Amino acid sequence: MFSDKFKYRLEQFTTYFGIGAFILHFATIMAIQLGLLQAKYFPENLFGHPFSALFSPFSILLVYEVYLLVFYLRKSYTKSVAKQMEIMALILLRNSFKDIGKLLQGDTPLLQSDLLKDLIGFVSILLLLWIFSKIDSERTDSKYELTPQFIKLKERLSIVLMFVFFGLSVFSFTIWIFELIQYSDNHASLQDPSHIFYKEFFTLLTFVDVLLLLSSAKNLQNTILVIRNSGYVLATLLMRISFGLEGWEKVFTIVIGASVAVFMLWISRRKVFLV
Repeated sequence: MFSDKFKYRLEQFTTYFGIGAFILHFATIMAIQLGLLQAKYFPENLFGHPFSALFSPFSILLVYEVYLLVFYLRKSYTKSVAKQMEIMALILLRNSFKDIGKLLQGDTPLLQSDLLKDLIGFVSILLLLWIFSKIDSERTDSKYELTPQFIKLKERLSIVLMFVFFGLSVFSFTIWIFELIQYSDNHASLQDPSHIFYKEFFTLLTFVDVLLLLSSAKNLQNTILVIRNSGYVLATLLMRISFGLEGWEKVFTIVIGASVAVFMLWISRRKVFLV
């Protein structure tokens, strides 16, 4: 699961599956507009406009990004946090395509639309991710010692998280498809697709981060790294909380979480702490 060969094959599968999902989604929307399928069986926010078809390939890409998050967790905690920020940015960008469809239908003015909120959040996260990556690339010669026990713990947690990732993704997608089939009978039963899988996964990821934090307190020789990892846990928790919020509160919470991660990385690289 962590070999370059498996990573390459999963990347290829993601590409073809994403293209297939886009074609199927677009064909369904066109069939609805041509009257070949009844609109009442499909939620309007996902099947009301051709632009909404872009939601599917981005959803597939997001699943691959979650795999990369776990892939890098065993190598570098910092790179794993960067992947979390990438995932949140992609979620906001994916939502934007759904928002564009609603905007073109004339349901909501631009300044009051979710599109404006999601785009502002997307741009903000990208800027923070750029700062985060720039700080991380400017590594000093100073190396932090990791004990063999801590390295083994990261490996084991990554393996467990990978199995949970695959199981949870299949389970969440199956449940959502079942709810979609029943959509015409009970519209309220269909979950927001933005919350599928990620709410549960980020909850689990928060607990994994806490385990790494508790272990790092014992196995890392530098105190500032323990403090930095504590900040990373807080950043992950804030991103998890955002899935239960709406509108500007959601965007603000994501941006604050990413800002905490950037600050903790920046402060941990100051010369006064590099001893």
